[in-house]
Amino acid sequence: MNQTIIPRIRQAGILLLSLVLLSSSAALFRLRDAGCRRDAAGHAPDLSREYLVTQYPDATGVQGTFYTITNDSSLIIIDGGWAENESAVRNIIAKHGNVVDAWILSHPHRDHAGAFNAICASPEGITIKEIYDNGFDFDFIESAGEPYDDITVMETYHSLTKDAANVTHLTRGDTFSVCGLTFSVLNAYDDLVLSSVGDEKDYQNNASLLLMVSSENSRMLFCSDIKYDMDSVLLEQCADSLACDYVQTGHHGNWSFSDAFYEATGASVFFFDAPPEITENPDFPASTLKKSLLEKKKTVLDFSTAPNYITLK
Repeated sequence: MNQTIIPRIRQAGILLLSLVLLSSSAALFRLRDAGCRRDAAGHAPDLSREYLVTQYPDATGVQGTFYTITNDSSLIIIDGGWAENESAVRNIIAKHGNVVDAWILSHPHRDHAGAFNAICASPEGITIKEIYDNGFDFDFIESAGEPYDDITVMETYHSLTKDAANVTHLTRGDTFSVCGLTFSVLNAYDDLVLSSVGDEKDYQNNASLLLMVSSENSRMLFCSDIKYDMDSVLLEQCADSLACDYVQTGHHGNWSFSDAFYEATGASVFFFDAPPEITENPDFPASTLKKSLLEKKKTVLDFSTAPNYITLK
């Protein structure tokens, strides 16, 4: 063999080996980027055909809601937590090339939309392709007042998104697709909420999204911050649509849906977006709900073990 060809063959071999190792490293990075090798059910997700749902704790150490849904090529964010969670959210987005395929805001409260507001106001290279919210009436909520939150968070969210072309205001009954997943809207801001909310006038919590996310073989129900005002109405309206594998409990597990509502889901895994100081504190209803679910042999996940994972197969 020509002696000048041998180095070229070696170089080609080294290049091929490098490409193989690079491909393997990329696959391993995706798995590490997912944050786990196995989810809460002991399943190792295949992100080429499945979706990993991740629940994160909040940087504040208190209750807050921040989830991602990811696969090999997509990033969907649900809420994002407090403004103090901004750095944590940015770091996760950076691992996905600084692109968010869809950012879903259940409602504009501090512990849900704070980090979004901070990032939307100063993207710093982040691209958010699509934004979805609960379709709240800004003028009405502003005039009615906000009994449980800083209304400036809603005002900031409104000012940032009111003229944006990539914002969709969801309504009850909507169905939309993102990155191969189907999202069904079972609750959003409308007259049904206004007529159901009690004397507390907690419109934003009760108008937050009730969202069913469906893959080919799995379903997860996000209950956002819906409270007891909507329990009987939604149980009556949606009883045939609640069946799922996983549930994010309403309002961090406190003052929200009844046992009958959660039983109608038939789910095996329940998420509480709160630390054990809430979920194991008898002063909070979340502790009673958590205990009840555990007695029923359900898997319960909260910030004591977060980040927590399940797979949409």
